[in-house]
Amino acid sequence: MSFLDRLKSLFSATGQDAGNSGSPMITCEEALGVVHDFLDGELDGVSEEQVKAHVEVCRRCYPHLHVEEAFREALCHAAAEERAPTALKARLMKLLAEADA
Repeated sequence: MSFLDRLKSLFSATGQDAGNSGSPMITCEEALGVVHDFLDGELDGVSEEQVKAHVEVCRRCYPHLHVEEAFREALCHAAAEERAPTALKARLMKLLAEADA
């Protein structure tokens, strides 16, 4: 029996997460489905603790979360170095104003 199988067996028997807080362990599908909401601090339906507990023990979800974190960090870094040209900003603002009308 693999390490993950043992953990799943343990958690399904207790109905609790790794932190033993009384919250049920969420599935990989649930964790991956809310990864962006988790990173944005906008979870709905599951708690931050449930996502953290799942990611800490799941070999499938742990790397996915860290790839998303690294991507966001790289995007912020790249965005900080480049600015859109003034003409492009003006054109976008005009298009947005027209779309609202």
